[in-house]
Amino acid sequence: MPRKRKARQTQFHRSQIGRAQRFIRLHVAERLSLDTIAREAGASPYHFARIFLAYTGETPFDFLRRVRLTTAVRMLQEDPYGAITEIALSIGYETPSAFNKVFKNKLGMSPREFRNLGKDEQYDLVYRLSKPLESKEADMTLNMSLKPEMIARPAVHYIFLQRTGPFAEVAPPTWDELFRLMGGKIAHDQITEFLGLSGIDKSKQGDEAMIYQAGVCLASKPADLPKGLQYKKIDAGRYAQFLLTGPYSQIWIAFSQIFQALSESKVPLREEYCIENYINDPKTTPEDQLQTQILIPVL
Repeated sequence: MPRKRKARQTQFHRSQIGRAQRFIRLHVAERLSLDTIAREAGASPYHFARIFLAYTGETPFDFLRRVRLTTAVRMLQEDPYGAITEIALSIGYETPSAFNKVFKNKLGMSPREFRNLGKDEQYDLVYRLSKPLESKEADMTLNMSLKPEMIARPAVHYIFLQRTGPFAEVAPPTWDELFRLMGGKIAHDQITEFLGLSGIDKSKQGDEAMIYQAGVCLASKPADLPKGLQYKKIDAGRYAQFLLTGPYSQIWIAFSQIFQALSESKVPLREEYCIENYINDPKTTPEDQLQTQILIPVL
């Protein structure tokens, strides 16, 4: 892509993200769905969370939580005697306990403890919390070309375990639980691929909108399904293929770089799950030689 065109496309997506951020700030106390945020930004909602993450280093709901907390600490600072319950409800938390939990997890202290800090410490914390994130991970050099190969995948039979939450956090324990539930109940020669799928439920709020599935493809539809697992047929479709060589911990950084590259290249995306295809066995392959085929659904 010519440099000027790429710069214009980058600016276009940053403009969409800016509109989303302004909308979130103006509606911080409301229950916001990803569909609503993306629509206000003028973007297609399905992959918007990934594009937002690629450019900012946080999801729209991470940003919403940060804006809520920044608003809360400023209110605590400006009104030392205001009721914490009223502050919690005014910024969108349904209960004071939910607010206190998020506050403590993020800041390492309770709202009451924040009020007991000195003014300089309070101002420093407010400043650090309100600063835009610097996405250093997204700039990491990976052993992966950002020039996609367009491929067509056939339909496959897929059994899987599904969990919700930030993809990078829920993926490892979901795989561990999958293997425990399979527990030798599926013959190894029936398994054709090990696939992780990640997608968005546009109707949900917060981390519940992020769906992760860990599973295996089988040569045929299973007659019996191990307890706790689900089955579906993944339809045939067209994908942009990327090959990452290196540790599995780099997969989510790779997704961020891929989505930024695809958005800047104006590749039209399809509303379907993204796929990680784990090509080799981590038990016998050195970590720096692990290969993961990353597949992004395209039109």
